Amino acid sequence: MANPRERWIRLGLVLGTLAGVAFFLAQGAMALLGHALLAEGPDEEFRLPRAPAAHTAKKDPVPLLRRNIFDSATGDLTIVVQETAGADDEPATIGDGPIGKCDDSVRLVAAVVNPNRRDWSFAAIAEASGNTLLYREGLSVAGKKVLSIGSQGILLQPSGGPVCELTMFSLEPRSGVISQPKDDDEEDEDKPGRPPTREGAIPSSELEAGIKKISDTKFTVQRSLMDKLLENQGELMRSARIIPHEDNGKVVGVKLYGIRRNSLLGRLGLQNGDMLRTINGYDMTSPDKALEAYARLQSANNITVSAVRRGQATNIDYEISE
Repeated sequence: MANPRERWIRLGLVLGTLAGVAFFLAQGAMALLGHALLAEGPDEEFRLPRAPAAHTAKKDPVPLLRRNIFDSATGDLTIVVQETAGADDEPATIGDGPIGKCDDSVRLVAAVVNPNRRDWSFAAIAEASGNTLLYREGLSVAGKKVLSIGSQGILLQPSGGPVCELTMFSLEPRSGVISQPKDDDEEDEDKPGRPPTREGAIPSSELEAGIKKISDTKFTVQRSLMDKLLENQGELMRSARIIPHEDNGKVVGVKLYGIRRNSLLGRLGLQNGDMLRTINGYDMTSPDKALEAYARLQSANNITVSAVRRGQATNIDYEISE
């Protein structure tokens, strides 16, 4: 029979073993409980509902319209859209009634409209003398102030009179004069397949005779043709679309679009997409400088056009011969 001391030792061993087992069981249970709480509890308690996927907006078509890779001759289509957007709008009114037509002392030949920069909008207006010059908003022609320039018409303010509208395609009254028989040269011009010559346009034969190509960047132009071009600036505006080119919000030149090889500018060595920087040193980034350059070219014997062609600087030289 064991003595009391041995019994206490045995009891202590049993209790110690039970205590160790209980400790490890408790530790394991707490680990399982903690894992369950951390793995599932927070997600179920704090999980926020996912927001529905945002609708992906369509890509902005403006860059594609500006590049117009399918028709480089037409160029920037955003301007065409903006110009034609108001074609069906009601006629503008000043005061109580609609605007009347201007008299026959002036005639609208062509217009270049930049809706984003009104100072780069020009109108080629022919006076009664037949000279066609470029005008901006705020300038005066034949005693009338140019108020607004649109793609199909302009508004003029005569001195002391009401505002009138000058449209590009207004019908001219018949003269009633009996036409004389045509000579052989006139009959040749009316042969099928040959497009009719626009009023005031310079014939192709005269352009071919007055412009001589020396190289791709050097030409000789007769003085008589040069004077006629400067007097009829509408011919220059009809031969291409002139659009200011901006870089970081600043105009750095004017780009030319729609140039045909046999057109006036095409014969002068300019190509579709060329960006003009200067003409005889006059900066083309300012409309005032551009008009000043046209005025100074009348007495120039040599003209140098600085342009950017396909990213490369290019100079085109013209010698004015008598």
